[in-house]
Amino acid sequence: WAQQQDWLKESLGREYDRVGMTMCTALGVNWTRDRYISIMLNDWPKMQGIYLQHFVGGALCLPAVLGYSESWAVSLACLGILSEIGWELSDVADILITRTCQVDGKERCPNTMLGIMMLHHSMSLTLGLPCVLKYRTLRELHLMTFNLQWAAAIAISMNEYTKTLNLSNPTEQLKFRILNLIGFLIMAWMRGFEWFRLSLKLMTVLHDDNEWSMLAVGSVVIVLMSAFNLILCIYPFARKMTKDINFGSSFGGKKKDLL
Repeated sequence: WAQQQDWLKESLGREYDRVGMTMCTALGVNWTRDRYISIMLNDWPKMQGIYLQHFVGGALCLPAVLGYSESWAVSLACLGILSEIGWELSDVADILITRTCQVDGKERCPNTMLGIMMLHHSMSLTLGLPCVLKYRTLRELHLMTFNLQWAAAIAISMNEYTKTLNLSNPTEQLKFRILNLIGFLIMAWMRGFEWFRLSLKLMTVLHDDNEWSMLAVGSVVIVLMSAFNLILCIYPFARKMTKDINFGSSFGGKKKDLL
């Protein structure tokens, strides 16, 4: 279905012109515009599933986040954690199968992307299940799970929408500007300030309980995830927002940088 949608091909072409070419350079791949569109078309249904899963997983944590401490609320929050672990296990399997079994696997999943995705999945795959077994009632764990999943869901769904916007249209450029500002604020709060606060609280609990193995693994993973959050979550929204503010006051001149 996606392969037949002209509007989607046009959106992906705009995405390539805005950020795709830069992303390809960073990943060390030489995708042409047509190749980029072809690969992204193939992955488009998967992207819809990713943010829907993150919305559902985060929603399962909502009762506990809102203050319900009964066993049903705690169990739902743990289910939210387990759903994320399940998703990430399936994604790791998909990445490895793509990389090793497809003819163009190394092109579709280059070394840089492979490293980024393994880094991204490291936290839930190392700490998720131990935390469910040991700290299932810990409110900070529920908050952290909710923040990580909903921040990702909002960011991905927002990106899926904004890449359909034609920035030569003043109204759509205004939407782009506002949504990027909202995305930056959400990321800065959920994967910035709150991330560091909750991570420190979790590490303190592990230290106080003499959980040295979990503390050692957690310390490394949190440092790595902090870098991921700052470089690949917060910074891109800040860059797009700043770029938009710098050139958004005029619909002429350097507008080509936005298009």
